[in-house]
Amino acid sequence: MNDIKDCLQFEYDITVSKVTPAVGGWSAAAYKIDSEHGEYFLKVYDKKRSGVPALLEKLDLCMSVASWLESNTSLQGKINAPILTKTGTIKAETKNHSYLLFSFIDGITPRTTPLTVTQQEELAGIVGELHRHGTDMPFDFARIQETFEIPCKELINTPPDANNKTCVYRQYEMVLHAIETAQELVEYTRNEQLPFVLCHSDIHGWNLMQSEKLILIDWESIKFAPAEADLYTFWGDWYWGDSKWGSYWDTFLPVYEKYHPGYIYRDEVLRFYQIRRHIEDINDFYRQYLYDDMSDEETAEVITCLERECAFLSELI
Repeated sequence: MNDIKDCLQFEYDITVSKVTPAVGGWSAAAYKIDSEHGEYFLKVYDKKRSGVPALLEKLDLCMSVASWLESNTSLQGKINAPILTKTGTIKAETKNHSYLLFSFIDGITPRTTPLTVTQQEELAGIVGELHRHGTDMPFDFARIQETFEIPCKELINTPPDANNKTCVYRQYEMVLHAIETAQELVEYTRNEQLPFVLCHSDIHGWNLMQSEKLILIDWESIKFAPAEADLYTFWGDWYWGDSKWGSYWDTFLPVYEKYHPGYIYRDEVLRFYQIRRHIEDINDFYRQYLYDDMSDEETAEVITCLERECAFLSELI
């Protein structure tokens, strides 16, 4: 905790009175910060964790885009952007960690709780407004432009053997079949020459906060991509935890279409994004299992996540 206090004092001129661990995601630990200046939310990225260095390469651009959206569009108050350091940088850096600081949002995270109709409509408005932007923004999106790559390096290069304690060993043929299916859908998607828009690309209950308004958070995965890169979350049989997000489609779409009248979505592209997302998550958890130095509790959690993602992918395939 002293490292956090020292970093916030040196980089932000914030004198910390209390640091409280909060619920984080797979990529970063999270903390609530109390200080004489107010309350903050801090994300701490461990550079030694597999997958984190690649995320950090794009983090400055993604957060700069979020800051521009928050300052220049009607998304103000509906998304969160980081607080700059006293030297004007997006994140603070030490040898082993990167830090992102945000204003603290007093609210709750829906996580796996089904969204209310009002929340569904608010979220549709946020996504609809977001998708109106892209080429109007002063950024080079080359580093975050969709390539339709299927993230499966560890799954392909390190096949599980009988000593593997995860379900990937039992489900490996199914996973390979899913990768082949996704590759076939890539060809269709590329041939369609779809228009690209700015996408959050990681919309689910863990990345929402309900305060006075619904707020879409965690913008590390911003992409310049077809709109389906966000819409897949709301289409068909799509689950986050115990909540079926695909059931939101009939409420979501009419509000979304107010921002994009006549938009024609493509089932094949939506299906590609759903399959790819599960492959990506399986690969990420599998990489953590293979390479990260984890406690027994953390390893058990990763194994549980792999079971869940393989089950979801099997249903899609």
